[in-house]
Amino acid sequence: MKGRPAILALALCACSRASSAPSPSPSSSTSTSSSPSTSTSTSDAAADGGEPDLSAYAIAAPVGGKSVGHTSVVFKLKLEGGLEAAFKPQSHRGGHRYRGEVAAYRLARALDIDNVPPAMIRSFPRGALAAALGGEASDAGALFAKEAVAAAEGTVTGALVPWIPKLEFIALEAEPMSSAWRGWLAPDGGPDTSEAQALAPQVSSMIVFDYLTGNWDRWSGGQIGIDRLHQKLLYLDNDGAFFDPPPPAPLAAQLARLAKVARFSRAFVGAVRALDADAARSAFGEESPGVPLLSARVLAGVEQRRKAALGVIDAKIAQLGEGAVLAFP
Repeated sequence: MKGRPAILALALCACSRASSAPSPSPSSSTSTSSSPSTSTSTSDAAADGGEPDLSAYAIAAPVGGKSVGHTSVVFKLKLEGGLEAAFKPQSHRGGHRYRGEVAAYRLARALDIDNVPPAMIRSFPRGALAAALGGEASDAGALFAKEAVAAAEGTVTGALVPWIPKLEFIALEAEPMSSAWRGWLAPDGGPDTSEAQALAPQVSSMIVFDYLTGNWDRWSGGQIGIDRLHQKLLYLDNDGAFFDPPPPAPLAAQLARLAKVARFSRAFVGAVRALDADAARSAFGEESPGVPLLSARVLAGVEQRRKAALGVIDAKIAQLGEGAVLAFP
């Protein structure tokens, strides 16, 4: 729902990266993996343009769990009612990186795209989570005890993501897909198959989206999913977004990548134009009552990058013509 503050949300990849500087590790093939994302019902709701119903996840208590992160602190939780979800808590290692995931989802909804899988922020009593993870005698419980940061009232806050057992990844960062999508978006190119016609505008919008968010980690491998049933890309693992400040070298690389794109979605570019600083502040909203999700300085960075992205697109329009540049609906 464009312009409407969305459910607090996040898309987590079980292979989330560490909170240090970027360290790309490209993959060379499409793969499948168990990974947190949307369930079938929430995915179908998003595909139909509706808000997913996450009400059960908002109240279900944890009854079991294990660690699924590699370099980050992520747990796969079993919840009451047979639900399963990934939970990425505030941690000593990752700090508040989960806020970037939430902000990415809210931004996606404000821009009227459904490529960022939904999720929600939840707070659990520390003791309940520790017990569900098996206590300090288990690997997961020991990691939780070491890393999780609890508030004064004894709760641990993080992002909860409904789980699907199999998630397919598409290696846009590696050949042959790397050359393929560049051809789709080139001034003298264009999508040449029905799949390419479906995916090309989503790749273009993802490049703009990631520049807006400052996400340095998208092209390091395993960060882009694909829902082949709906021919939809999933912009996963956004906890490398909204850093204060964003790492300068990856940000420059993002801008350079954007400058090479010559075809964009007319509707998406229109939504970016409409999302001025006030609209963005409203869309990102609060993490909890009275606590903004993003700081004023981070919001200012988003607005600066929005203007820069539109500058690149407008220069392309001046050079090639509006119809050629805004080539996708």
